[in-house]
Amino acid sequence: MVPFGLYLLAALQLPAQETPKPRRQFEVASIKPNNSGPPRVYKEPFALSPEGRLTATNVTLVDVIVRVYPTRRIQLQGGPYWIDSDRFDIVAKADASDRPLEPGQWQTMVQAMVEDRFKLKYHRETQEKQVYALTVANEAPKLEPSKDGEVTSLTPGEHGQMIFRKMSIAGLVNTMANILHTPVVDRSGIDGFFDFTLDPNGFADQEGDETPFRRKEFGERVIAAVREQLGLKLERQKAPLEITIIDHAERPIDN
Repeated sequence: MVPFGLYLLAALQLPAQETPKPRRQFEVASIKPNNSGPPRVYKEPFALSPEGRLTATNVTLVDVIVRVYPTRRIQLQGGPYWIDSDRFDIVAKADASDRPLEPGQWQTMVQAMVEDRFKLKYHRETQEKQVYALTVANEAPKLEPSKDGEVTSLTPGEHGQMIFRKMSIAGLVNTMANILHTPVVDRSGIDGFFDFTLDPNGFADQEGDETPFRRKEFGERVIAAVREQLGLKLERQKAPLEITIIDHAERPIDN
């Protein structure tokens, strides 16, 4: 999942008022339970056409929230237990219009749908949190640019490897945050999409192993793998972090 920033724009002088364009919205939206369980291999669940047809397959409410609101999974608190376990298939179609969707417009459309159909209510507050900062190590990053025609995916390997295809640094950051159960902030300055593999079990305990990584927990092995295999560093820091607190949510009525 890529994070979205919040920006406040101030102007000393307002421009002349223009007749506002009608706000785009989803004319119809079908939300049905998906009982197949979490997918074994992560593949991009969201698809959007320029005409405004959205499909989201086998997603949780949390999946949707972190896609269209300026927050990450690790920055969510509160809400009923099912928002990160119950799964849904969503198909929505925008109102009839000859205009293609403008950049960022679909996020506000999905927000309106979620707040209507899931009765989502939330608020934000800033809290001082322990975080990991992802930075570039001393050497050049070991990241191979993705190939044409690839789709974003995260596949488990036979021996516990994590195989990333067409993955951005934001996607890596979100994955690390989920594994480490700690917010991760991107301070690498790296743009683009890459193919790479992480093998944390390469640092697992072995009989007679006297390396510095002996007896380390899985999270520590992941940090070591990021450093040794990707040329990136995860360092603990304290930083103010905006937290999104879910005050209320309801399961949608099937339709």
